[in-house]
Amino acid sequence: MRLITLFHYIWYRGIRVSIVIALILLAWDAVLNGTYILSAMVCPVWILFSVVKNLSQTSHWKLTLVKIMIPVFTLGLVLANDSVQSRIAKANAARVVAACEQFHVDYGRFPQSLDELVPRYIPSVPRAKYCLDYGRFLYWNYDGNPMLVWYAVPPFGREVYNFKNRTWGYID
Repeated sequence: MRLITLFHYIWYRGIRVSIVIALILLAWDAVLNGTYILSAMVCPVWILFSVVKNLSQTSHWKLTLVKIMIPVFTLGLVLANDSVQSRIAKANAARVVAACEQFHVDYGRFPQSLDELVPRYIPSVPRAKYCLDYGRFLYWNYDGNPMLVWYAVPPFGREVYNFKNRTWGYID
């Protein structure tokens, strides 16, 4: 019962807007895009606003601390998610590149699509990142110049592996 009273107190003491903003940022950046762009723009301003507004009010210090920590915690979660997503994408990209290289050794050409690698070289084509949008690898093979692409920072900021040069780079 005490926990319910605490939640009721927090919710109605002015942090419901902060919680809603935090959930929107987490949904947009972490769940939808798998990145940090919107949160990186919003959270620093939000943190500054929270500090100025809450330190000028005469409310309980614990509540003030909670109000200030919500945007800090939100930014931390989004940045941690981006770090994990990037590590997953790089590990999965290395697996796909190795499979494409082995395909090239076996057939003397690179695959026309990543589906040609399944199931002999990889059991399935992995996702670059685990988010709803911008989560898949793109594979372009134009004029014998194959490239593996994934969105590091959507909608731009694509990491690209060029199979001819065997180098990583960025587009955008």
